[in-house]
Amino acid sequence: MKRILAIVLALVMVFALVACGQQAAPAGGSNQSTSQQGSAGSPKQDIAEAAPAEKPAETELKHVKMGLAMQSLQAAAFHAWADYLAYRLDYEAEQRGYEVELVTLNADNDVTKQATDIRDLIAQGCEVIFCPCLDSQAILSSVKEVHDAGLIYVSYCREVSHDAQGDEVPDLTVNFASEEQAYAGMVDLFNIMKEDGVEPVKLIDCYGDKTDENAHNREHGLRRAMEEFGYADLPVVEVECGHWEPDVCGQNLAPVLAANPDANCMYSSSDFLNSGIQKAMEDAGMWHKHGEEGHVYFSASDMYPLGIQHLREGYMDTAVDQGCYNFAVHAAAGAFDLLEGKEVEPVQLVLGTQATYKDIEEILATIPLWGNDYADY
Repeated sequence: MKRILAIVLALVMVFALVACGQQAAPAGGSNQSTSQQGSAGSPKQDIAEAAPAEKPAETELKHVKMGLAMQSLQAAAFHAWADYLAYRLDYEAEQRGYEVELVTLNADNDVTKQATDIRDLIAQGCEVIFCPCLDSQAILSSVKEVHDAGLIYVSYCREVSHDAQGDEVPDLTVNFASEEQAYAGMVDLFNIMKEDGVEPVKLIDCYGDKTDENAHNREHGLRRAMEEFGYADLPVVEVECGHWEPDVCGQNLAPVLAANPDANCMYSSSDFLNSGIQKAMEDAGMWHKHGEEGHVYFSASDMYPLGIQHLREGYMDTAVDQGCYNFAVHAAAGAFDLLEGKEVEPVQLVLGTQATYKDIEEILATIPLWGNDYADY
């Protein structure tokens, strides 16, 4: 991906408006106001589909310094968040007559360090700070510090707690439509089970990081889909997955599978956990492709490279990806709009591409998903 991105960044920057519609935001927080879907899967599609943009007249560029307080770089998607944001900030700067300096720090899954990183970015004079928070509650004090310094805070790819009030509320939140991710994937899963004449008996729920609002939102989406299909009373067995840790997920899943061999469907809050899930299910003799005897119907969110592979092989039945590139498109444009005193929708939620084991090959042939861009991570 680093080689691909280097080529992309060397090309003339062009722009394709990726917002293809709006829908009502999912319930869950008073600070949620809008949801947007995007159609471009990566910078490669932007360049392939867009007409060259007119360059502004030659003027002295305005310098702006921005900061990105990454929560971690442990996962492929986190590299996509950071790389795509840098790309789109450069694009927006070029279009608007700026030169942007982006300072990126990595908390490496340490909540205290993330708070320190944000203070460091403030001290360095960053006018806008982007942050995928590690802990949605703990981050509120950092949001307030940014605002106390008269700066702009963008909650990027993760939401702060819905308990946020006053100066704890970000100026802009750009995130997954994470509730819709789970809902759409499970609707597709239940429809496939109906087509196959299979009734859900028991569902295994690999719950994501409970300090991340995305995990909670996805639980709401899972339950919505269950209720819609008349499965509100379907037995659900929850599996703790730590801080998005595949090994922890697999270790905790193993005894659940042993105690619930009758479970015939499963949801995972992220297919980043799939290496642990696969190991536990193989050990339990429950890892079978769609159409094979003993197949456990399986939906997951995000479409990491391993998730795409499992979808193509038929071990997973449905998935909805993150739309990582579209996060960067909205976040970069919104940040510059805020700098220029323009109004922005305060919460912009992006729903990625839906896929099933039936149509994944067609999708891969037409949409350059982020998971393909980062297949070598």
